[in-house]
Parts: sequence; structure tokens; C-alpha cells
Amino acid sequence: MSWFMGLTKKCTVTFCQISLIIIIITFSPGLEPDLDFEAYTINVRALEGPLVPNTKLNNAEHLFENELKGPEDFAVFNNELYTSCHGGIIYKVETDKLTAVLKTGKHCAGLFQEHICGRPLGIKFDKLGALYIADAYYGLLKANLSTGEVNTLVSMEQNIEGFPPMIPNSLFIDDDVIYWTDSSTTHHLYDGLYTVLGNTRGRLLKYILSEKRNEVLMRNLNFPNGIILSKDKSFLIISETSSARLLRYYLRGPKAGTADIFIDNLPGFPDNILPFDDNLIVSLIHPLDSSIIFLCKHPLLRKFLARSLHIVQSSFKIFNYFIENQLFDKIIHWIGHFESLEILKPFAKSQSISIILNYNGQILGSLQANDSNISSVSSVIKYKNYYYLGSPMNPYIGRVQIT
Repeated sequence: MSWFMGLTKKCTVTFCQISLIIIIITFSPGLEPDLDFEAYTINVRALEGPLVPNTKLNNAEHLFENELKGPEDFAVFNNELYTSCHGGIIYKVETDKLTAVLKTGKHCAGLFQEHICGRPLGIKFDKLGALYIADAYYGLLKANLSTGEVNTLVSMEQNIEGFPPMIPNSLFIDDDVIYWTDSSTTHHLYDGLYTVLGNTRGRLLKYILSEKRNEVLMRNLNFPNGIILSKDKSFLIISETSSARLLRYYLRGPKAGTADIFIDNLPGFPDNILPFDDNLIVSLIHPLDSSIIFLCKHPLLRKFLARSLHIVQSSFKIFNYFIENQLFDKIIHWIGHFESLEILKPFAKSQSISIILNYNGQILGSLQANDSNISSVSSVIKYKNYYYLGSPMNPYIGRVQIT
């Protein structure tokens, strides 16, 4: 019996020690990361009606597998398709050919140095064929694909109403104005994992080309992402990814300068928003499940996870300071980056959803897959009788024939 009492005492001491560590990490003032941790509830809408499960994106082809990584967004000009990828590369996509047409960053040792390589996210052409790029590490750019010339419109060092941009993400061009999202004012993309644990105070901005001036339209957003302008140019629609909703910001009329919810309680995290015939389509980068909903409701748990992650990452940064090694660089990158979430892929739902909406916020239908052949879809575009499917995670472009 004494051995049992001893074991019980030892377990009690260990439990108390672990509990004390958890309390210290969670409640000690001043520990990084500097984030807002708030409880919020997402009442996920049922997959019924226009969202009833379908298999329209099943059996997706994998184009150019392992020839590129992370085709995030798509843009079309002169009936030619382009995509933005890891490594700072913009590719022109043809049926059987992939051509690198632009590099936004510098030469780097590998994708674990994406802050050097560059990471173009949102891309859009203007009417004359100039390509505008939101690069997560190099800012808002304007490129001439004929000459390869790249000009910086908004640098990462530029102070915009108190903060420099940290994750330029998506953009939409309207003549002399570029509307764009800065997903965080606290963390860069290589530490993106923190942005899903706490509110990183993202922003909606506009850049006036003729005046070379930025203006902040909305603050304290929960990872603002994709953006599109309504057809009558009276409002913007913005993906607020971590809140699983789309917001509407009014540009004209009696509500000008204010915002409301365009649609909420989506069954996943919305990413890019692209035109889809006379409507729009928003891709859900990751479906919502019970574990994510649980985390949303418990900010202290998210705070503990974020601080624990930062402690581990900081330890490797110290090692790397004294013994510089690419292995440490890779570990530091992996710990903070969204790519670390790939370890959860085997446990995630085998489901991909992109939702078709009209400009009144009405769900008209969806494109879905349930065969695990495509996942983490960030954008869908119709091009030459196919759906092309982008993803920041996948080493290929997905393609499904329109039937």
C-alpha cells in the first residue's frame, strides 16, 4: 500500500508542477506574443440548401506537381492565366507549360527563407496590363511583365497611421485607388501561426496612386484577407478569415465610411474572393470542426498555446544566434509558419468548400470536394472550361473540368 501512496504523492507533485508552469506561462505579464485574446462564438451554418454537399471538385488534376509551391491567387490578362507562388515567383500558366515571368524578392537558400525570397499573395492586373502585387515581405508592388521591372508602391518600412504593414495580403484596383488588406500589425507571415491564436489587429486600407498616399479604412480586424469591389462600386467585401465571415465596407451612400457583416458563420475560414460570372466566389481555406470552435471559445487556452510556441521558437533563435545553422532556420520557420498545420492534415475533414454568393450576400451554391484529392483551397477561378484551384500549401495547381 505504501508504494501506491508514494506513487499518488509523486503524481500529485508532478500535476502541481505542471499546473504551476501552465499558470505562469498563461498569466505572467509581458510575455510575448503581444496579441489580443478574445472569446468569440461561430455558429457554423448547416451544409444544406445551396450548401448541401456535392462532388463538383472531386478528382481534381494536379498540374505541375512539385514544379511550384503554394499557388495562392490567380489573375487573367489578355486571356492568359497567372498565379502567385512561394519563392517570390509569378508564373504564367498554360495547358502543358509553366513559365516564370517575374520574381518579387531576392535569391534565397530555400523556401524557409521566404522573407528573402518574397511571397506574392494577392495579384491583380489593371486595364493596361500592369500587374499589382501584395507581397507579404516586400509590400505593395507594381510590375511590368514585359520588362520585368518591379516598383515598390508601399514598402514594409512605411509607417501607415502608426504601424508599418506586416502581411500585405490581397488587393483590388479601381482606377486611381488600390484597396488592400494588411492581415496583421503584430506578426509577419513566417509567424502566421500566432495570427490564428490571437487577433493580430489587421487593417483594410486604400492607396491613392496619384497622391502616393495610404489611408486606413478599418482597424483591429481578425486576419483580413481576400477583397473585392461591388459591381456598382458602392462597397467592398472583405474576408475576415479568423472570424469565419465576410465584412462589407461602404464607400458611397448614407452608410459611407461604416461597415457591417456581409455574411457570417461560414463553415470554414474564408480566403480569396474572386469574380464568378456575375457573382463572386469565396474559398474556405480550412473547414471548421469542433476542435477549432472549442479554441475560439477559450482565449486563455489560445494564449497558453501562443506563449508556449513563442518560448520554443525563441529557444531555437538563441541557439541559432550562437551556432548559426540552416537547420535552426528551418525549425524556426516551421514552428511559426502556417505550414506547421500540415501535421494536422491526416486528422482534418476530407472536405473542400468554395461558396458562390451574389452581391446581396445570398448563397447561391457551392463547389465542394470530399475525396481528399484537393485541400486547403484558397482561390477558384473559371478559365477555359476549367476550374483552377489555388492553395498556399499545395505543390501543384488543382484543375477540374466544368461539366
